[in-house]
Amino acid sequence: MILLISGSGTWWAIHDSRSDNGITASPKKVCDQRISGDKAVPLLPNKGTKWQEDTYNFNTWKSIGHCIIKDGEETIHVTYEDVLGERPIQKKGIPVSLGHAYGYLSARGGIDLYLSCKSIPRAVSSRVLIGTGASIVQDKLEAGSKLDESTSGLAALASFTAQVVRELTQDWFKCPGADQLPDGPVTIHWDKPAVP
Repeated sequence: MILLISGSGTWWAIHDSRSDNGITASPKKVCDQRISGDKAVPLLPNKGTKWQEDTYNFNTWKSIGHCIIKDGEETIHVTYEDVLGERPIQKKGIPVSLGHAYGYLSARGGIDLYLSCKSIPRAVSSRVLIGTGASIVQDKLEAGSKLDESTSGLAALASFTAQVVRELTQDWFKCPGADQLPDGPVTIHWDKPAVP
């Protein structure tokens, strides 16, 4: 997962997470209204707190940006990066894909996907990198659980990541060919060897 050091934003409540029947309700959009909130619900607990978000460069395109969605102590991270020049792809982890987008699942449970995108606003490269992570997955791994198909929260993260990639590359970045990304979650290739 991409770690962003710089950035500023203000935490603010975007939705009261309890509906009248006490079930966590999804905000319609998160990350400055760029991403649908429905796939985020399984990654955040039902604590009756208000969802909050902190964004950096999600209201306007820059070469790098992040969004953090928070419910209580649980968080979801979304990042994007215009992959500058011919910098090599970070090949580390278990291979993942979503149609022609490809990348890796890290040992910490974050998913990074690279996608060809020559029409990125302010295009300075031919690829965009989109990364996601969720504390419910990372906390399990930090507690000593093994990363495998049964890792709690990983299936929900794969679904959320696919939605993020489709919505950012089709609706905002306007990447050629992004409309051909398949429905469904990111595929984690457990049958392929992890790249050390």
